[in-house]
Amino acid sequence: MSLHEPQPFYFGPEGAALFGWLHAPATTARQGLGLLIVNPFGFEEVCAHRSLRHFAEAASAAGFPSMRFDLAGCGNSQGDEFDANTPTKWLGSVHDAIDTLKTAGGVSQVLVLGVRLGAMLATLAVSERDDVAGLIAIAPVVRGKTYVRELTMLGQTGSPPGEGINGALESAGFLMTRETAASVSQVDLRALTQRPAPRVLIVERDDVTGTSEWAPLLQKLGADVRVGRWAGYARMMEDAQRAVVPEEMVAGVLACMRVWASQMALAPVAAEAPRRLSVRCRATTPGGKPAQVLETPIHIDTGTAAHLFGVLVTPEAAGPRPAVLMLNSGSIHHIGPNRLWVRLARQWAARGMTVLRLDIAGIGDSPARPGAQENVVYSPSATQDVAAALTYLRTHAGASECHLVGLCSGAYHSLKAAVAGQPVTSALMINPLTYFWKEGAQLGSVQEHEVPELTSKFRHKVLTLEPWQKLLRAELDVRLVTEVAVRRVWGMVAPHLLELARRLRIPLRHNLARELETAVQHGIRLHFVFADRAPGFALLKKQGGSAVQRLLEQQAASIDFVPNADHTFTRIEARERLVAVLDRLMPMPTEGARTQP
Repeated sequence: MSLHEPQPFYFGPEGAALFGWLHAPATTARQGLGLLIVNPFGFEEVCAHRSLRHFAEAASAAGFPSMRFDLAGCGNSQGDEFDANTPTKWLGSVHDAIDTLKTAGGVSQVLVLGVRLGAMLATLAVSERDDVAGLIAIAPVVRGKTYVRELTMLGQTGSPPGEGINGALESAGFLMTRETAASVSQVDLRALTQRPAPRVLIVERDDVTGTSEWAPLLQKLGADVRVGRWAGYARMMEDAQRAVVPEEMVAGVLACMRVWASQMALAPVAAEAPRRLSVRCRATTPGGKPAQVLETPIHIDTGTAAHLFGVLVTPEAAGPRPAVLMLNSGSIHHIGPNRLWVRLARQWAARGMTVLRLDIAGIGDSPARPGAQENVVYSPSATQDVAAALTYLRTHAGASECHLVGLCSGAYHSLKAAVAGQPVTSALMINPLTYFWKEGAQLGSVQEHEVPELTSKFRHKVLTLEPWQKLLRAELDVRLVTEVAVRRVWGMVAPHLLELARRLRIPLRHNLARELETAVQHGIRLHFVFADRAPGFALLKKQGGSAVQRLLEQQAASIDFVPNADHTFTRIEARERLVAVLDRLMPMPTEGARTQP
């Protein structure tokens, strides 16, 4: 890594450490004004992760030492959503981050940029300080009660309000305790009695109309208020694999920062490099006893200009031990779906495993390989990334054997690595949606697993008036209907033709049965875990044919089901059932896990 590449580190109080990234500009360009980025909460943070990294990189390139970080109990930081006094800890996180940026970035004043709930937290924190030169609030949560109501509506696909664990609010896979939700509900930024900062930039959403109700109130309090509405917010907050970096918004915010910086003309001060490059986290042993595990952010060489980023979680005891490599679920960064990888990594490390939560190239915090695009979920280089990570685990982390775990695209890459004969003992694949991916294909196009659902949808509508009216108005997507119909018919015939071709030993371009058998011949055990009614299971039976049953009978493969679950196990009670299955499938050292030569 060069001196000016982002540096991961830990800061904050012992036992409650926070994880951050310092984006330090070139010494010759460094200004005396820094930028701190405060994340939104839960699913919105997952969606905005890549865009906020681009905000930090753009600010750093312009000379502003920048820092992004995970709030207490979120992301890579210590703690979880059940911790007491979470709102107080969140505010403390912002204060600690400001202090850290001033020291590590060598600045005397900072600008604080917050998104959604992060903007509310930033406002409350900077109101208590005199070293914050400006506040940048992107789609700020002004009224906490309205925000909690929005989370509740979003959570209707999960547990109904008040029926989560201890009455907690579940929203899009993330949990807010009753106490935290009540505390957030009480906040109303319209009731501020003093300006939070001398300068405020409010960035309005581009997907809603109306003007800011907050801006006039801040102006009355004496703040220099600007209101901007640049394109990009709505697309920034889409699902991580579809989210688009809001280049126009980044440019607009940066232009405002430059104006503010020119007004202050602050000189940089001496910077002190971050020193905490690993941290001990609390975890729980199988017997429920508290334990300590060590978390260390690492970079893995790929033989190219780009490196891979991951978080290595290990037991405190030294010596060879089994290792688990956790891969990205779609474009979700290394915390995993609903932060599940963080929880599992800590639990499994407490039981004696080494766990690496990895970002493949172009996803999360791993830069794309030279010449490649970022945020490509089914990357053709993923198998090489897995190989590099496995080499790291064996040569630097003392892994006695390695296991792969992945959900969705991570399951796909786990299978391909097993087929390639990479040195792993098992591949645990959760809800794979496809077993073959054509390079250059788009996630938005119709995938094979979507055909049954679309067929059912069209079948129910064919006897209604709506589709025929659309057809007459030339509004019906005839291409889509035709494609689904043709693929449905082919789907009914294909399994029989594929099985016949296998029996006649006719070479097939996409031969899942052969791939499964090849992986098993490498000595790799295959575990599939599906949510009930998951389309990937039907696809496995269809494309794998009789080989699937044969491998099950030979106990070379296994299939488990998690009832009442969606694709990413959004509801916490579904995740608990998933964790129970994964715990059973993953051989722990105490269970006499075999050492692979």
